[in-house]
Amino acid sequence: MSFSKRCKKEILKKEPEYKEIDMELLAYFYFQGSIRIVKNSYQILFKASENIEARYIYKIIKEKYKYSPAMEIQNKRKFSKDRSFIVLVEDSLVSDKILKLADQYDLYEMEKFYENLKTREQKKIILKLAFLLKGSINDPYRGYNLEINLQQKEEALLIGKIMEDFSINPKLNLRNDLYCVYIKDSDKISDFLAIIGANKSLFDLENVRAMKSIRNDINRQTNFDKANIDRTVKAAFRQIDAINKLKDKNILENLSEDLQEISELRLTYPYISLEELGKMMTPALSKAKVNYRLQKLIKLAESED
Repeated sequence: MSFSKRCKKEILKKEPEYKEIDMELLAYFYFQGSIRIVKNSYQILFKASENIEARYIYKIIKEKYKYSPAMEIQNKRKFSKDRSFIVLVEDSLVSDKILKLADQYDLYEMEKFYENLKTREQKKIILKLAFLLKGSINDPYRGYNLEINLQQKEEALLIGKIMEDFSINPKLNLRNDLYCVYIKDSDKISDFLAIIGANKSLFDLENVRAMKSIRNDINRQTNFDKANIDRTVKAAFRQIDAINKLKDKNILENLSEDLQEISELRLTYPYISLEELGKMMTPALSKAKVNYRLQKLIKLAESED
């Protein structure tokens, strides 16, 4: 099961509180609802791509109206096991109540509908249902991306505006005739998961982020250490070449005792650091003074070329 499906399943397992049912029903109807005209009456349809989604809206309708809607299963393609589900409100009185609820919130006038969302909890429900029915999230091991794909630009702008109310600034893109509202910032994806109540998925995401951060720190330190070692080895070879040149030309033996001492130590310990060389000197020298003397030997050798 993908990370996205696990995340949705986690959310769908939580039954909404009774005070949230109106907004849950409205949000589901807005994103995946439609009206079917039958003779002189009409029915309300709620589409679901998964059985767990169908059961979710079924329970909400039953809780709200004390009415059990019908369930239909459709094969998306002939002879295919890939199915979709329809939760069908056939009772015209219940259908009428749902439409009156939609009118009460001005569901199809985006500006008015947004103004009618009086609480942060209502806005959270809109974001939650938008993600459940129209969204997806990448497996964090493969990268950070959460997106919601909508048919109408007004829908996308509404979702973007609600996200901004929670300090999330998504991007908007037109892709394959759908308006894609997406987030790539891992911090903001974490915030979004917290908003919609996907706490376990949030925990899993944070674990992956922590592991990646540790791995990156280790890689950076390893690269830094390797670069330092490379620089130390190259510098040591240059120093040794200079000392050997001075030695071959009988110049080294005529230099001061301190330069002879540092030369012998460098030849004996070619790979140790300047700091360690300094500690072996009598008296001990700082790293800067050791470097100064070795650079002096290099310049003397170069002057003999």
